[in-house]
Amino acid sequence: MSIFISIVIFLAILTFLVIIHELGHYITAKIAKIKVEEFGIGLPPRMWGFDRGGTKWSVNWIPLGGFCKMAGEEDPSIPDSLASKKPKVRLIVLSAGSVAMILFPLWLLPLSYMLPLDRPVEHAPRITNVYNGSPAANASLQINDIVLSVDGKQVFTPDELDAAIDPKAGQEIKLLISRNGSYFNVNVVPLTTETSQPGGLLGIEAHNKGILIYNISENSPAANSSLQVNDVILTANRTKLDTSSELNEITKENAGQEIILVISRAGNISEVPIVPRIKEDIPEGQGALGIQGQPGGTYINKAYAPWDAIPKGLSDYGAIFVGIKDSFGMLFAGDVPADKAIAGPIGIAQLTNEVSAGGPADLFEFAALISIILGIMNLLPLPALDGGRLVFVVIEIARKGKRVSAKTESKVHLVGFILLLALFVVISYNDIVRIIHHESFLK
Repeated sequence: MSIFISIVIFLAILTFLVIIHELGHYITAKIAKIKVEEFGIGLPPRMWGFDRGGTKWSVNWIPLGGFCKMAGEEDPSIPDSLASKKPKVRLIVLSAGSVAMILFPLWLLPLSYMLPLDRPVEHAPRITNVYNGSPAANASLQINDIVLSVDGKQVFTPDELDAAIDPKAGQEIKLLISRNGSYFNVNVVPLTTETSQPGGLLGIEAHNKGILIYNISENSPAANSSLQVNDVILTANRTKLDTSSELNEITKENAGQEIILVISRAGNISEVPIVPRIKEDIPEGQGALGIQGQPGGTYINKAYAPWDAIPKGLSDYGAIFVGIKDSFGMLFAGDVPADKAIAGPIGIAQLTNEVSAGGPADLFEFAALISIILGIMNLLPLPALDGGRLVFVVIEIARKGKRVSAKTESKVHLVGFILLLALFVVISYNDIVRIIHHESFLK
């Protein structure tokens, strides 16, 4: 996807999420009978607008987000102003935008599963490893077998395969297998959770995606091995791969040491030993292996029924919070450099370009992630953010109704805005340097 289209997608996602944020403020403000002077899409100067319900609705020229301008946000002397309302009302109105962003993916993610979108599959889960002595080995399942269904229920991904097997632990199930163009049933008894071993209840590793190689650099480790263009790298050192960043992380950790890649080529599975280059030996514009890849496998256009889409969306919603928690833990532990964990609009636009390679389904999940992160960040107790404004309301409550003067609060928010602007410049500089050096944001 071209960088221009990625920028357009990024701006569209950002603007839509900010509109959700501002609608949270607008709806709660109207319920609290606070005058909303203007609701704008984009930033001024104004391109077009109209008056309705006592509010100016505008579309502005700068395509970055939007705003909800309420009367007297810091001046209680203005009639029907935000500042004139009771502290509890202001707490609700000020936090409503961020809460709306955090809750919005509860609708977005299930919807994404109900839409007919291209979703990555390789027809069905393909077995990439069978553990010795496992139920799969005893049932003569083999590497490269494709699992099409479990007890008549079709499965499209390894997760769906696991979900179909887990309730049948200890019971005989029937797998429909495709092997070298032939189809046959295999009866197998999954282990129970108490007797499980590596490879889950069946003792297999399965995959349906991988990294598709579309270019190999000359004189690189990949060129000197048996890797070929159109190979799909399924695993690296027994770790399943869904994104290029996962492969990059493994090659970085094992620079100068041999790793084993499991690849799929024309329907056949094989192992390829390869030694990733150390950082000092990597030519500019290349990676440790000397390949260029993208999410592999094939895609099918699939929409889920609401009763299937809602649990999947809710599961993804919970997984996002777990991922955010783990990411912050890695950041504070020093496992992830700050310039890789923090991005401004330029970095997020670059990230949009990389995520879009996975298709529209990945973009929905990306939008949900950004919505939750922006919602959480905006609640932080920093001046100029909603969280900073909430701090002054909390101080007022603690002082039993004695509020900080509007003049002082305005100065604090102004200083905070200047500091945030300076931080924005620093982050944008790091984003630009990353792009100039041809570094992936996901590496």
